[in-house]
Amino acid sequence: METLKNLAVRRGGSLTIPCFYDEKYKSNRKYWCRGYHWSSCKIVASTNTSGGTSVTDHPTQNMFTVELKSLQDSDSGYYWCAVEIGGRGTPDDKDYLYLTVSADPAVSVINSTVSGQ
Repeated sequence: METLKNLAVRRGGSLTIPCFYDEKYKSNRKYWCRGYHWSSCKIVASTNTSGGTSVTDHPTQNMFTVELKSLQDSDSGYYWCAVEIGGRGTPDDKDYLYLTVSADPAVSVINSTVSGQ
């Protein structure tokens, strides 16, 4: 699993985050969770669920995207891209990033485009 590491976005903005995974996980469930420690991370969204945050799988590119909308300061924090591996004692494949939402970030995303590696 691989994703970006530090992102900054303007309050009220939207963001699409790419999460790249190993080809062997094409059919596994992908999800997005929030929390500093993986062990206490709370799932925010996953593939095949609906809500304010969406996770869309792109299996031909070995990636999924997480779309975040109307971000607020309280959305700042650590997040994890993850693929459910399943099986007892087999940890899910994952990578984390830190998101900063503020009124006027030093660098912000106005538009974002995602493409395969």
